[in-house]
Amino acid sequence: MALISKYLPKGAFARNVLTLMTGTTLAQAIPIAVSPILTRLYSPSEFGVFAVYLAIVSVLAILATGRYELAIMVPKKDRDAAALVIVAFSLSVLVSLAILVVILIFNEQIARILKIVEYRRWLYWIPLSVVLTAGYQSLNYWSNRRGYYRRMSSTRMAQSAGMSAVHVGAGYAGRGMLGLIVGAVVGQLVAFCLLLWSVRGIDQSSFKKLSGAKLLSVSRRYIDFPKFLVIAHSLNIASFQSPVMLLGSIFGAGAAGYFMLTQRVIGAPMSIVAGAIGDVFRQQASEAYSRTGSCREIYKKTFFRLLSVAVIPFCMFFFVAPGFFALVFGEAWRASGEYAQILIPMFFVQFITSPLSSMFMIAQRQKIDLLWQISLFASVLIVFGVGYFFDSLILGLYLFSAAYTCMYAVNGFVSFKLSGGSR
Repeated sequence: MALISKYLPKGAFARNVLTLMTGTTLAQAIPIAVSPILTRLYSPSEFGVFAVYLAIVSVLAILATGRYELAIMVPKKDRDAAALVIVAFSLSVLVSLAILVVILIFNEQIARILKIVEYRRWLYWIPLSVVLTAGYQSLNYWSNRRGYYRRMSSTRMAQSAGMSAVHVGAGYAGRGMLGLIVGAVVGQLVAFCLLLWSVRGIDQSSFKKLSGAKLLSVSRRYIDFPKFLVIAHSLNIASFQSPVMLLGSIFGAGAAGYFMLTQRVIGAPMSIVAGAIGDVFRQQASEAYSRTGSCREIYKKTFFRLLSVAVIPFCMFFFVAPGFFALVFGEAWRASGEYAQILIPMFFVQFITSPLSSMFMIAQRQKIDLLWQISLFASVLIVFGVGYFFDSLILGLYLFSAAYTCMYAVNGFVSFKLSGGSR
C-alpha cells in the first residue's frame, strides 16, 4: 500500500482512493487466501462450472439494468438520482424474470451448449444472482454519489467474507457445486442487504413517494445510457468473461477451472494496483486535458511508473509459476501455473495499458473505444475457434495471449496519441 500511496495526490482525494483500495484489496485477498483450502475441497471441473456461472451472471447483470445505474452520478437533484436507482433495480427484476422463463424452457439445451449437463440444475440460480448483483450495483453508485466510501469499502469486504466462509464450510461438508453457488449468492445477498439497510437508514427521504410518472420521466431523460452503453459495456465484459465460457464449452469444465484460478491469482492483485494508479491518472489527466488540451507528460510519468512496478514481479513469476501453483494449491493445479506462463505477456501489457485507457473518455473518443472493444471480442472468438478447429487447448491459449497482448498494445498506442490532444 505504501508503494501506491506515494503516487497519490494528498488530501481528501487520496484518502478516498485509499479507503476504497483498502476495501477492494481485502475483499480480493480473502478469496485468494482461502484458495489453497478450496482447491483441496473442490475439483477443477467444479471450479470451472462455477467460473462459467459467474461469467454468465456478470454479462447478464450489465444487460439487466440497462446501464441506468451509471446515470445515478449525473443528476443535480438527489430525488432524480434516487428515481434512477429504482428504475435500474425494477428493470433488473423484469429482466431476471425473463431469464428465469428462458432457463425453465431451455435448461437442457443451454446446459449442452455449455457442456455442464450434469450441473444443469444450477442454472436456476442465475436469475437470483443477476437481480442481487444489479441491485448492489445500483445502490453502490448511489453510495458513490453520496460519498459513502467507508460503506462501499466495508460492503465489499463483507461480501467477500460471506462468500468465502460458505465456500469453506460447504466444501468441508462435501456439498460440491451447491457450496460454490450458494456461497456466491450469500455474498451477493449480504452486499445488497447491507447497502439497502444503510440507504433506508440515512437517505430514506430521497426515495419517498417516487411516482410512476417520475420514474418514467427520468428513464426517458437518460435513455442514452441504455441506448449507447449497453452494447459497448456488454462487449467489454464479454471480452473479459468469454475465455472462461469458451474454454468450458470447447475444452471442458476442467480447463475453465484452471483458467479461473490463474485469473484469480494474477488478475486480482494486478487490478488492485493498476486500478488505484488508474483512478489517480484519470483525475489528473482530466484536469490537465481540460485546461491545456494535452496531458502527455502525466501520461508518460504514469506509464513509466506502471512499467517500473511490473517488470520484476512478472519476470520472476514467469519462471516459478508451475511450481508455485503446485506447492500452494496442490499438485492437481500445476496446470494453472502452466496457463500462467502462457498468459504472462498478456497480463503484463494489460497491466501497463489498461489504467491509461481512460484517455478514450477524457478525449471524448468513445467511438474509437467501441471499435476497439468489438475488435477485442472478435479476436477472442477467432483464436479459440482456431484452437477448437485444431482440437488444441494449448494452441488456443497461446493465440489468446498473443491476440490480447497485441490488442492492448494497440490500445496503449492510441491512448498515447490521444494524450497529446490528437483530434
